[in-house]
Amino acid sequence: MKIPFKFKDVHNCEAVVLTCIDFRFWRETLEFVEKELNLSTFDFPSLPGSAKAVNECAGDEELAMQCIGVPCNLHHAKKIVIVNHEDCGAYGGSKKFETRGEEQAFHESELKKAKERILKNFPDKEVILIYAKLDEEKENVEFLTVV
Repeated sequence: MKIPFKFKDVHNCEAVVLTCIDFRFWRETLEFVEKELNLSTFDFPSLPGSAKAVNECAGDEELAMQCIGVPCNLHHAKKIVIVNHEDCGAYGGSKKFETRGEEQAFHESELKKAKERILKNFPDKEVILIYAKLDEEKENVEFLTVV
């Protein structure tokens, strides 16, 4: 099977989007990034916990920072998007929290810590923080921008 290659002679991308490895969220995250953030060219690494991986890495040469550094340095990405999600097993899942509000506040804090760390290495990049949560019926994913 052959599939047309859309990026012939293209070596730059708009962003790097760091997501969690969780299979339940990556398709919806991809759709959100393309439709709502209006990004069409981006590197899409995934690591357990997204922001957790950034926050817990010991140095710039560790995998989490390389997942951001390579797209920024090699593909000249201007934006860095970090997506955390509800019920993330890397953090212990939703059962670790008493309420959904507590869980969301925790993830927002983790995302903000990751942003601070990333900006130390890439001060000229725009960092976008996203929290993906399920609606009350757990039938839809809602993406919230964290400021």
